[in-house]
Amino acid sequence: MFHHYTGNRQFDLQINRLCFSFEGNKKVEADLKEIVPKLKDIPSWNKVWKEYALMREAKGDYDIAATYFFGAGFYLLEGDKDREFIQRHRLKNFYQAYADLGFEKYEIPYENTKLSAAKFSHPKADKNLLIFGGYDSNLEELILWFAPLKNSGYNLVIFEGPGQGNMLFKDKKSHFIMNFERPTAAVLDYFALDKVTALGLSWGGYFVMRAAAFEKRIEKVIALDIFYQSLDALMTGLNPISATLLKTLIVCRQEKLIDTLISREMKKSLDLSWKINRGYELTGIRTPYKLLKDLERHSMKNLGPLINQEVLLLAGEKDQYVPVRRLRQLKKELVNAGRVSSCLFTEKTGGEQHCQAGTSLALEAVKDFLDGKI
Repeated sequence: MFHHYTGNRQFDLQINRLCFSFEGNKKVEADLKEIVPKLKDIPSWNKVWKEYALMREAKGDYDIAATYFFGAGFYLLEGDKDREFIQRHRLKNFYQAYADLGFEKYEIPYENTKLSAAKFSHPKADKNLLIFGGYDSNLEELILWFAPLKNSGYNLVIFEGPGQGNMLFKDKKSHFIMNFERPTAAVLDYFALDKVTALGLSWGGYFVMRAAAFEKRIEKVIALDIFYQSLDALMTGLNPISATLLKTLIVCRQEKLIDTLISREMKKSLDLSWKINRGYELTGIRTPYKLLKDLERHSMKNLGPLINQEVLLLAGEKDQYVPVRRLRQLKKELVNAGRVSSCLFTEKTGGEQHCQAGTSLALEAVKDFLDGKI
């Protein structure tokens, strides 16, 4: 279930995301009783998670330490002196804790860089599941998310695209792109895959649709969960007046007014401030208006008819980034899809939050789709 730890929607989402796999772990439960009351703002968030990460690392709890280090680095911005330190320790602890999980690491040539990837190979599998994330996921997080599928009869290929996850550290010139079919094709070529099911997590719910529209080696599509357009995620959390004003200013191309409005709202909202600052790093763009115009291209508009694969759409009733009305819209626009299945998770069913955080319900739905049960 989703735990409301602090009352701050963004903080609570991230804590559920971080700690769900440790549900019932006495060490983590004890830590959270001490950690949660100390989380007042971003500086305290960074400080507290780092403190407990170092403590768990010293005690040899490398799996917990890796997760806490991810938390410690989540809100850190470019140029912060702690970022490289936390990244090194996160990776060191993760691979020390999960060396025997059963995956192999790869570096896949792509344009002028290399994409990080991991593969779970199943000895009897004749099917392949391609997995990628979105705005703030990383390879190691995805490995843990989807490791439970490693015995599902599929080989799992997980990768980071341009500007995602660890790419932000190893290649400063690698930036977030709209046309995700390009890195997808590079990964399919590398592993010589001609038929795959593709799954995109969070913003990856858009990326997987975009990839499927132009890359027909993808036979089935899973959006976990749906993601119709970038401006949905960037505007949720704004008060209705500011949101309406911003939409009008974007249409009218009022660059200076948009820069002023966004800068003002960023001072009021932890969530918006993080989204915009992370967007600067992902894209290399440095002003709100230009960032919004770049990310505006990440949209399902006109893509629906190009998708002729079987599709699974997952959505949360209380998703803080994607309006639930987009589920109905997507189903309507997928006019040429082979078959469209969907799951809408509610407070009653559980899984109502973004990517069904705090539950295993999304993964269960994915398994059912792969098995042909939905």
